[in-house]
Amino acid sequence: MSNGRAVIFDKDGTLLDFDATWNEAIGSAFDLVEDQDAKERAAELFGYDLAGRCVLPHSAFVSETSETTDNLVADLIDIDTFKRTINEASQRNVVANKGATAAMVALIDQGWKLAVATNDSESCAVDHIEALGWSHLFTSVKGFDSGHGSKPGPGMVLAAAEECGALEGVYVMVGDSVHDVLAGRAAGAVTVAIGHQSAALHLADMQIEELGELVEFVDDL
Repeated sequence: MSNGRAVIFDKDGTLLDFDATWNEAIGSAFDLVEDQDAKERAAELFGYDLAGRCVLPHSAFVSETSETTDNLVADLIDIDTFKRTINEASQRNVVANKGATAAMVALIDQGWKLAVATNDSESCAVDHIEALGWSHLFTSVKGFDSGHGSKPGPGMVLAAAEECGALEGVYVMVGDSVHDVLAGRAAGAVTVAIGHQSAALHLADMQIEELGELVEFVDDL
């Protein structure tokens, strides 16, 4: 442990543009399901609009672990093909949120170490980070399967903060969902909500619309 400083980010909807990265990727996986009844039932359980080709706001995929979402549809479709198709398509089409790269570089210049704590798998998170050319920016990447539990539990946030040497210093959890804010609070982090989910915004210590706003905020911590 040391008195370092760390900013820990959720991935989807925080560092990544959720809709641009995932909507068509998931749609391409559903396109491969030949049984129409199974496809429609799986889409309903997943929380995906087949006609609109988008993830619905209530979908477990938005905030739960990817394993949880997989289990919802595993009895209806070939889950291995489904997952592989989604992950490969998302890597090809991954889109960063506005200002993400510039904000992270500025944070590092200020002396902050950076980490990711996501309810996606660690390997998928690493793949997305590599696809965006961000690997050199992160000290720690934690997923639901990294051995520290999933959000809203505090485990992966604490593990990331420890790896960044910030457990006795200052660490900030940035995310777009209630799960992110609750995980940060449980871990003793300063919490920042990004986006427009009202419940997350009300729970967090700080609210921002774009990642660029984070740089000035943490400078005062």
